[in-house]
Amino acid sequence: MFKRFIFDLVFLVAAMLFFHKPGICAEPVSVNARPNKVTVGALFNGASVTVSGMIPARSEAVVTVTGRQQDLPLKTKGRALGFLWMNLGSVNFHHVPSLYVVNTPQCFEPSENVGSGEGAGVGFALLKAQAEITPTPEDPGDKALLFQEFLKLKEGEGLYAVNSGTVHYGETKDGMRRFETDVHIPARVAPGEYEVKVEAFNKGHVTDAATQHIEVEEVGAPALLSSLSFKHGGVYGLLAVLVAIGAGLLMDFFFSGQGGAH
Repeated sequence: MFKRFIFDLVFLVAAMLFFHKPGICAEPVSVNARPNKVTVGALFNGASVTVSGMIPARSEAVVTVTGRQQDLPLKTKGRALGFLWMNLGSVNFHHVPSLYVVNTPQCFEPSENVGSGEGAGVGFALLKAQAEITPTPEDPGDKALLFQEFLKLKEGEGLYAVNSGTVHYGETKDGMRRFETDVHIPARVAPGEYEVKVEAFNKGHVTDAATQHIEVEEVGAPALLSSLSFKHGGVYGLLAVLVAIGAGLLMDFFFSGQGGAH
């Protein structure tokens, strides 16, 4: 009786292993960003980072580059007394990244449910779900309007972007296919560490993800000025005053002669 029980148990385990079908999540996703260090000098005008890797053949790759989370105070403008356009107050945006660039394939459409849960989502819809605004607007429409103005500001600075049709695919081998995209690092990027994340989507849902980090480092004159401002505030302030005085003297020298000729 006992031997029969052992035989049945071994048969059951073997059958489970044989007929088990691994899910898509079991297939690995890889990501490689190059260069992994961006240097910011005096003439820095932006850079391009090539992100590539492998995803399951039936999946779509979405690449996101984000900076550290921060709190950002902003002034709100409006009409006062019916005709004056002026600052009416300030609002604070919480849990917003310093940089947010998303590259997606052509005609990519995530599931309608993506973004409804914590930590899930794609593009600006994800940011809107995560961001908090204080003081909290009473009308949800006001929050949406404030967030749209915030996006316009960040897009204008080149720090936020969603680029459709910029992820391209290569050969498929052993159930995996290669992807590649170029991510633009804007000129106004701050030094620090940034996360490069690739998510594999299947039927509109995230099935797997991989991350890598790149570093943005100041060199030359920008690094010197940054070091002075943080470590030697007095020297930096004195230098700024001397530069302002020198610029004023040069302007006076060049333009006073032109004024005297009339």
